[in-house]
Amino acid sequence: MIRYPFAFALVTAATALSAEDIKVFDAYVPQSPPGSMSQAAYMQLENTADKTRSIIGVEATGYGMAHLHSSETKDGVATMSMVQQLDIAPGQKVSLEPGGLHIMLMQSETMAQVGETVGLKLLFANGDTLNVPAEVISLKSGS
Repeated sequence: MIRYPFAFALVTAATALSAEDIKVFDAYVPQSPPGSMSQAAYMQLENTADKTRSIIGVEATGYGMAHLHSSETKDGVATMSMVQQLDIAPGQKVSLEPGGLHIMLMQSETMAQVGETVGLKLLFANGDTLNVPAEVISLKSGS
């Protein structure tokens, strides 16, 4: 007989909702120039599961909106569009990087500064989540 079913359910749910088969490397947010209205987050993802994992959303602490986006340049014109779902096949590595896939961070009252950490939460189609800390870094070269 379980005396504390609510507590047991919370522990079980927390364990079941973690996307531990997705490995994250080098998560960062470049500091935005003064006056910027958004920031971006980049990272490397690897699916170590034996099934495709699908990211369907992102949440970011301190930001009203966060979306997966894709940038591309075609015929000299740069465009950016929202990505509804990012499928990562078994064993696949995906790069979120400048000029390609990335996370757009929008609607922040104060932009994150160098040395701070932005808490990201990746949302998966099956209900799993993955918390990712991303450090804000400066991209200025040694000048």
